[in-house]
Amino acid sequence: EGIMRAALVNLQYGQIEEGASTITQQLVKNLFLSHDQSFGRKAEELLLALDMEANYSKDEILELYLNTIYFGSNYYGVREASLGYFGKEPSRLATPEAAMLAGLPNAPSLYSPYVDFIAAKKRQFVVLDAMVRVGYIDKQIAEDAKIKPIYLAH
Repeated sequence: EGIMRAALVNLQYGQIEEGASTITQQLVKNLFLSHDQSFGRKAEELLLALDMEANYSKDEILELYLNTIYFGSNYYGVREASLGYFGKEPSRLATPEAAMLAGLPNAPSLYSPYVDFIAAKKRQFVVLDAMVRVGYIDKQIAEDAKIKPIYLAH
C-alpha cells in the first residue's frame, strides 16, 4: 500500500518525492545500489528484491537486514550495536536493552543513547508498548522493562 502511494505521488511530480521500501528493498539498496533517488535505481532495486525473495526465506532476509543496518554511534549490524552499547552479545540482552536496540533503526542518529539518552528511552517505551500490543510480552513485563536501569558499555 505504501509503495503504491509513493509510486503514484512520484509519477504525479515526475521525480522522487516519496520513498517506500520493503525490508528486502532496503537490504538490496544497502548491499548493492547507490542511494541516489531515481526511477531507474528504484526499478533496479525492485527487480533485485524480487530475486532475493525468490532465493531467501523471510527469516534469512530479516537476518541479513539486521546484520547490515545502521544503529547509530557508528555501529552497523545488531551484534556490533549490542556489543557497542551494552557490552553483550545480542542473545544476552535483557528485554529493556533489546527494546532500546530495536528502536534505534527508526532514526539511529537521533535515538542513539550516547547522543540523547532521553530520546532513546522514549523510543524504547514505544517498542515495549508495540510488543505488548502484538502479544509478544505482557503489560507487566513491559512496565518492569520501562523502569529497569540501562547500563551502557561506555
